[in-house]
Amino acid sequence: MSDGLDDGPGADELERPVDAGEAEIEPDEAAVDEVAADEVERVARAFLTAGRALLGISLRSVAAAPVPLTVPQHRLLVMISSHGPRRIGAVATDLGVNQSNASRLVDRLVDQGLVRRSPDPRDARASAVELTDAGRRALDAVTALRLAELRTIASNMPSSSRRAVVSALRDFSNAAHEDETSSS
Repeated sequence: MSDGLDDGPGADELERPVDAGEAEIEPDEAAVDEVAADEVERVARAFLTAGRALLGISLRSVAAAPVPLTVPQHRLLVMISSHGPRRIGAVATDLGVNQSNASRLVDRLVDQGLVRRSPDPRDARASAVELTDAGRRALDAVTALRLAELRTIASNMPSSSRRAVVSALRDFSNAAHEDETSSS
């Protein structure tokens, strides 16, 4: 039945029922996607702001270490503490540098007595970098400084916020594949 208007090609499809197997787009789907995108953006910006504060805490704690340490040297100590002895190739990959730079970084830490090179039990031709007792003490000192500052900040937050932050940061750490037990 025509009402006198040009029905045009495909007009009959408007009147046919939708198959159960066909995907039907909900009118709200675009709005839901926009809300989700806005929420993701707010979360990203909140982490960006918190990240600036955390970076400041990290830099201050590394600068106050009982031995001279750079941030990459500290990161290497954390990696070894978290994952055990590491070959230079793994150190380079984890730090995102070439093997030559990783080797020089390790050499500086060896000179300070914070790490040592030991024969790799899986390959006698290779060596593994491991933490020394002095390296453990330096890492523990930096972690203690960092935790003290974080505790001060946390104590200034409302209790309800602290509970929510713990849950959110665990989810964030899991999504970022960061081990909660690692020393910082």
